[in-house]
Amino acid sequence: MLDFLQFRGPWDVIQAGAWLVSLLLLGWMLWDAIRVSQQYGEDVLTSSQEGVDELAMQQDGQRKS
Repeated sequence: MLDFLQFRGPWDVIQAGAWLVSLLLLGWMLWDAIRVSQQYGEDVLTSSQEGVDELAMQQDGQRKS
């Protein structure tokens, strides 16, 4: 019945460990997603700030010229 709990060699132990690690990572990602969605609003999470640093550097360069 619990055939998956029978370890026949070192690779079975490694496989079980990999499954455990993947389940822990999945749980951590779900917990983090819930925590972040409670801390920040939808407008903050969907806003895009890409290129802001580059634009600020270009404006600073133009002011110095």
